[in-house]
Amino acid sequence: AEANDAIEKPVTVHPDGEEKSVTASDVVSESAILTLEIPQTAVVNSARAELKIYPNLLAHVTESVGAIMERPYGCGEQTISSTYPSLLWLRNYKRTGTSALPTEVVGLKARAEHYLRAGYSRLLNYRDESGGFTYWGRGEPDLALTAYALRFLSEARELISVDDDVINRARAWLIKQQRADGSWAAYDYGEKTESRRRTAMLTAYIARILAMTKNQPGSSAKENASGQKPDEWSVALNHAFDYLSLRVEEIDEPYLISSFALAAIETSDKARAQKAITKLRALVHEENGAAYWSLETNTPFYGWGLAGRVETTALVVQALARYGSEPEAIRGPQAGSPRGVVVATGPGVKREDAGETPALPATDNLVRGGLLFLLREKDRYGVWYSTQATINVLDALLVLLARDVNTASDSPRSAEIIVNGRTVKSIEMPAPNRLVTPIAIDLSQFLTTGANHVELKRARGSSPASVQAVAIYYLPWRESVATQEANWRANGSSGLRLVTKFDQTESKVSAEINCHVEAERIGFRGYGMILAEIGLPPGADVDRASLEQAMKGSDWSISQYDILPDRVVVYLWPRAGGTKFDFKFRLRFGLNAQTAASIVYDYYNPEARAIVAPTRFVVR
Repeated sequence: AEANDAIEKPVTVHPDGEEKSVTASDVVSESAILTLEIPQTAVVNSARAELKIYPNLLAHVTESVGAIMERPYGCGEQTISSTYPSLLWLRNYKRTGTSALPTEVVGLKARAEHYLRAGYSRLLNYRDESGGFTYWGRGEPDLALTAYALRFLSEARELISVDDDVINRARAWLIKQQRADGSWAAYDYGEKTESRRRTAMLTAYIARILAMTKNQPGSSAKENASGQKPDEWSVALNHAFDYLSLRVEEIDEPYLISSFALAAIETSDKARAQKAITKLRALVHEENGAAYWSLETNTPFYGWGLAGRVETTALVVQALARYGSEPEAIRGPQAGSPRGVVVATGPGVKREDAGETPALPATDNLVRGGLLFLLREKDRYGVWYSTQATINVLDALLVLLARDVNTASDSPRSAEIIVNGRTVKSIEMPAPNRLVTPIAIDLSQFLTTGANHVELKRARGSSPASVQAVAIYYLPWRESVATQEANWRANGSSGLRLVTKFDQTESKVSAEINCHVEAERIGFRGYGMILAEIGLPPGADVDRASLEQAMKGSDWSISQYDILPDRVVVYLWPRAGGTKFDFKFRLRFGLNAQTAASIVYDYYNPEARAIVAPTRFVVR
């Protein structure tokens, strides 16, 4: 009794079907109705739903500190992005301060500081001896990733101890890669031919980062302003601006134009900023009261599809909001500019300003519409599909917070939640400017199949708040798009294919089982990293040596792997014809159970995915 061994293995238990979700979001001042559709074919009693209320924009940032940690963070970009919400939240906390944190966020500051220090420590493992940063801690440094690391390190330096030499060498490496025409070259994945549009987008991104870090170690912008000879940083940025000025005129790509606009605003270049902003106004798309900007070229971090659209719209919103809030010396006079702008409103919501509602200029209407689009596109996990899209949205929210008018704290705060005509509960909302987490209300017991109407009622004159309803349910495998052993799923002009095969599904305890996997990207629009999650039966012990052998034999199209209790996650950069590999595992216990489902998806556009249904194992 005093000396025992025990083995504990996590087992996932859920309804036998494909997990599905539906979300609905809006911005509400007085009332809003959200609809959640649960199909008649859903597994009985499998639906769960929650309503999340965000009293202010900062509540979204607060939620993302923990939510983004649920995303994979095996590569350099993911390592930075998983830490960035903590950095942004701490910067805002430092700037605004608060003497008494609410109970629900009292531990968030310490947790965010821990995440930030841990992220900085992990990031150093991806640093190349040249000063640049690599995706996997090996291979050639990447231009976009090094610029991203430069920004992260420069901003983290305000909050934690950061080695200035790491910052200086990263900047020096970036500048050294610039070509004589002022650009940084970009190539389509797997191609040796330069992509002109992607080169322009990458150059705009790097120029923006260099402009943002102008007052950090290694850049003498302050000294240059006093008449000293320009340093390498100033020369590089000027060359980049000369190159980009021509590209912005030629290419109607909002990601490129907004990045250039933000760089120009950072350097107080009024003429260039104004031209870029004017072009962005003309490229807007409006839908259901919201505004968005389309992405035609993959971003420097391979974003495309809906995630790329979110990423691009967030950049444009930042540019428009920053331009609109700059001193007149930078942006020039704008007739009819209001004294303040409420940014968290929906179409038709009026702003009381000294008893009148002045007409807003086009820029502020676009900012409002863009914000509404971003808030509506928040996913079920509390982030925005990809890490890059999430970070850009959080950047936009904080820009809007910084320029927002002080919202009256004495506005009505009561809210009533009604589901399908039944009152769920009444709540008291916190003050609009208070540092809070989202308010979550469980709606599960009120759900039915078909259309569920979630209504939020508030008193007239309430300050704007955003709301999101999320429902999760399970669809029987016979109703799912999943198939056994193999699946191919088209998405736009690009598709993904996944095959999983086990050499045996009935075995004895400790017998070795081989799993064969094929993952392929079909089509050419999307490229970059894809993740394959290969479902395992409960209690599987994976042979790491077989995965190491598969990784080395793949010519590095397998970049990394993680072993989780019910699956193996493989990070892939597949080549033409896809990636094929095998790995082995053993089952240590007798069981009659299914694997988790296997899926493959585009990391930077998770809409593109294929799924293989679970496999049943019987072990005696």
